[in-house]
Amino acid sequence: MSLPFRPPSLLQFLPALLLSGTLAAPLLAQDSGAGTLKLGGYLKELAHISTDNAFKRFRYDNILHHRLESSWSISRALTVQADMRTRLLTGYSIRHGAGLKEYYEHDSGYADLSWVWHSGEQTLIHSNIDRLHLSWFSGDLEVHAGRQRINWGRTYIWNPNDLFNNYAFLDFDYEERPGVDALSAQYNWSYAAGVEGAWRMGRDLEGSVLAGMVRESWGSYDVQFLGGYYRRQIVVGAGWAGYLGQAGMKGEVSWFHPEDELLETAGHLTATVGVDYMLPFGIYLQGEVLYNGGYRRTGEPLARLVRPPTADNLFIARSGWFLNASYQLHPLISSSLGVMGSFDRPLAVIIPQASYSLGENLDLMVLAQLLKGRLFRASLDTQNLFFLRLKYSY
Repeated sequence: MSLPFRPPSLLQFLPALLLSGTLAAPLLAQDSGAGTLKLGGYLKELAHISTDNAFKRFRYDNILHHRLESSWSISRALTVQADMRTRLLTGYSIRHGAGLKEYYEHDSGYADLSWVWHSGEQTLIHSNIDRLHLSWFSGDLEVHAGRQRINWGRTYIWNPNDLFNNYAFLDFDYEERPGVDALSAQYNWSYAAGVEGAWRMGRDLEGSVLAGMVRESWGSYDVQFLGGYYRRQIVVGAGWAGYLGQAGMKGEVSWFHPEDELLETAGHLTATVGVDYMLPFGIYLQGEVLYNGGYRRTGEPLARLVRPPTADNLFIARSGWFLNASYQLHPLISSSLGVMGSFDRPLAVIIPQASYSLGENLDLMVLAQLLKGRLFRASLDTQNLFFLRLKYSY
């Protein structure tokens, strides 16, 4: 079942986009009388050039992105949050991509809150409401209903415990990450301990998730145990985060078993372990390995890497590894260099990045994703992606 939303026309939309950006700042944290209304967001310009390894073929894409975030406190116990992202896309992908209008119009949630305002030969304008939920708080108990983010992951890149809304690491321009239509509740009896349950409302059993989790603190480690129903599978899992000497250590493991083949198959295991360490001279190191027991070879590799995976199939290979080093060059300049690869498929993704704070609310970022290996050469015309992003927050 889908709940349709009838979008306004393009002529109605454009003034709304401009007004939402220009009027939101003065409205920030206004008192509505019945409670506090908070508005915020940002405007981003993302330029994207891709080229082949011989630098003979160049393609250009551009995204102008606005995000409006709002929170309204109806009372001390009740709060409503509603956030919307709107993007104006132009460039090679719009001119030559097939089925983009249908792709951006599709909303995988229970409610249809995604729509395309305009789709032409040169441009596409798309909006999506990725947060829209009512929250109720009573002491240590809180309940949320509607489109929300439920994050049960512990590790940095791959999250077998994140049953509700996993995210794609290479989709760096979506910092807030997707939301899910769900009913969730949690009760905390200490800072690191509590119990949580959630139900993702799918349009069918394939899209439904019902699970619970218990969190506790054991020595220097925070641990969690979970179990439930995940897209026609039974799932149990555990995760942890703590310290091994001076190094941080995190991990997640989940076991998935088809509900209709309880006696015919052993199911499969998906697990990841990560460590991080700060060197004395300020370089922050991270490493992570993945065993992706539910791996299935489907789809175009880059498209799968930039779209949210499922918790039982997190990568385009059965195994994965990631190494990253970050360094603060200057109080206003940060940098990092990451490499992602696999032990069983010929691929590597090299990710250099630098960010510069131009002002209190203005940031510049330069990032590249260099896709190396036979797997990408066989499936992509341009394997080297370069991004320049300017972001103004209000």
